[in-house]
Amino acid sequence: MYGKNIFPFIRLRTLSDPSILFSSEYLRVILVRHPFERLASAYVDKISSLNNQPLSTYDNIRRAICRKYSLFYLTHAQRVSYNIHKGLTKKKDEPCQKIVPTFEHFIEYFLSDSIRGDVHWKPYSSLCHVCTLKYNFIGKFETIEEDLSRLTTYLGLESKDWINENYFKSGKTREYYKSMFSNLSQELICCLKYFYKNDFELFNYRIEDYLTNNKTIQCSPKHLRKILKTKHL
Repeated sequence: MYGKNIFPFIRLRTLSDPSILFSSEYLRVILVRHPFERLASAYVDKISSLNNQPLSTYDNIRRAICRKYSLFYLTHAQRVSYNIHKGLTKKKDEPCQKIVPTFEHFIEYFLSDSIRGDVHWKPYSSLCHVCTLKYNFIGKFETIEEDLSRLTTYLGLESKDWINENYFKSGKTREYYKSMFSNLSQELICCLKYFYKNDFELFNYRIEDYLTNNKTIQCSPKHLRKILKTKHL
């Protein structure tokens, strides 16, 4: 859902009084997902996949991560080649073409780069203007079938058998996504905690749900300062 398509059927300029969108007569709906699972799912679908169109947005991000952490992925000769031939990074066939960066490197890159504003992992609190629009129906991915059933019933619409249709099955389990965070450092976990702080609070999610083996973390103000220093929301 990119900015220009957020309201595809509503032309705000044609409304004599845009404030009607905030009226109690309107049902404002948002469907959310645990920040950590949403982030892990985006990595699996957009970054770790080699099926994206070559040199497309997410293919370029994957290659950029590979180049930034080239010591882990490329030979000395390949790294030297990058330095000599700057245009190589814009070519389809180059050393990072088939490299899949680790989840840890993706997290480090996205936390320190402008791609933090990407629609697939930007916090709902800013992406969907939660505090401004004041949604009065909040559904969750974790209980999506039940929530959509309640929504369609409330609206008087013909319900669908969402479970049989498998519309919301990603093919990955919570345990799979949870395992992806098990090797992240406490510093990265703390930075993610502060990055998604508003989403955790607004939608009643817990960071502990994605910590393995009853792991606990101790975050400090320095992690918050690190996020605020480079925050692009």
